[in-house]
Amino acid sequence: MGIGVFNIEKSYEGAVALNDVSMEIEDGAFVTLLGATGAGKTTLLRIMAGIDRPDKGRVFYDGKDVTDVPVQKRNISMVYQEFVNYPSMTIYENIASPLRVSKTRYSKTDIDKQVRYHAELLGLTAVLNHYPEEVSGGQKQRTAIARALIKDTRFIFLDEPLANLDYKLREELRGELKTLLQQKGGAVVYATPESVDALSMSTDVAYFEEGRLLQYGPLQEVYHNPAYVEVGAYFSYPTMNIMEADKVTEQGKTSLSISDEIRIDVTDFRDRLQVQQYLVGVRAYNLYTSSQNGRGLIPFTATVELAEELGSDTELHVRHQGLVLVVLMQEVARFPIGTEITGYLDPSRLFIFDRETRQLVLKTFS
Repeated sequence: MGIGVFNIEKSYEGAVALNDVSMEIEDGAFVTLLGATGAGKTTLLRIMAGIDRPDKGRVFYDGKDVTDVPVQKRNISMVYQEFVNYPSMTIYENIASPLRVSKTRYSKTDIDKQVRYHAELLGLTAVLNHYPEEVSGGQKQRTAIARALIKDTRFIFLDEPLANLDYKLREELRGELKTLLQQKGGAVVYATPESVDALSMSTDVAYFEEGRLLQYGPLQEVYHNPAYVEVGAYFSYPTMNIMEADKVTEQGKTSLSISDEIRIDVTDFRDRLQVQQYLVGVRAYNLYTSSQNGRGLIPFTATVELAEELGSDTELHVRHQGLVLVVLMQEVARFPIGTEITGYLDPSRLFIFDRETRQLVLKTFS
């Protein structure tokens, strides 16, 4: 059945950490709680796990109210941002420790089999006889994850488990975690400020801001239909470009004016555009540095402020009449700082948000 939290509220010294949060997590789901530091995601994760208690609201596991059940009596595993391992135990004994203290009695053979199986999965076989201070940061975190996985638990909670790892290790563990946790069964709840973590691993995403749950749903739904401009801007890699625009009606046509060069014809959508001021969102890969064979793109002049190579891609930061925009090129290209370029915006791939309510009004594509 999964996990349910209903009307959860939590404050610390008068500061609201969670404001009336409700969500249900189905069995088999990998749910990412996404948001900036202080958004409330870790607070909710700790309440779900039973580490903290809510000021108001209830938590259910498989339909049973567990709000007042202490964490020690819950059938869960937890992985923290910090490398929480026992320094006086070898890697082998760290991984084996949950089985040694389990209510279920495991034979020495069973424990050895399970330890070596999980060590193999997480690339720890060669260091099983080492102590935590003798292995790398990535191996320490893999040990903590192995110890969580070896427990026969219904639910696994992970609080920014990749935060202290370098970029290469983060990439490796993302793929491994997704595969391993899918094999585990039950439900997984993962808190992170990194949108790329959510994009690469989740089945569902919950976006938090200032203690409020702004949107929750399947990964593809949240990504392709952000309910608020904050969701669209944050849940994108690189970030979604957000531009202020005013509605202009001239000679029977309606357009959104972003600058004297960027005016978007929205005549076909004017019945849905009832106010005068909007925020227009465009993802970085829907801005170009060439005309893309003349597909009705809108050209604009810009100055390169930063060019960063990301593997086989190039991320350009350009300035257009006071607007800083990010362009993601799917090729390796070099642009000296200060280079004047012509950029192109695809008007058929836009998100339009109400500037006051910040809610999605329409998309120019289906």
